[in-house]
Amino acid sequence: MSHVAVLRAILLYSCEIVACDVVAMEKELAFETVSKIIFDRACQLIVGGNPAYESEKVLLHIEMVMTEWGYRSPKVAEYCNLLKQENDHMRSMGIQG
Repeated sequence: MSHVAVLRAILLYSCEIVACDVVAMEKELAFETVSKIIFDRACQLIVGGNPAYESEKVLLHIEMVMTEWGYRSPKVAEYCNLLKQENDHMRSMGIQG
């Protein structure tokens, strides 16, 4: 194999790795975007004095799917934690969903 062929193979392999990284980043960003939309709507419910129990379940499910697919997002984890805290407060006051 010539030096040019070896360099071409290395370049193609590097491009494949970069492409995979970009796809992974796009998927993680998609999860974060959807989570942000759900979290924002849940905040509107809570500010209005209503629980957001279903939103909590959805965010936890998104976080679980991300983990199963090998992704981890501090943003999604924070959305889950904040929403759980607010919903736990509603539960402690006896508010049913």
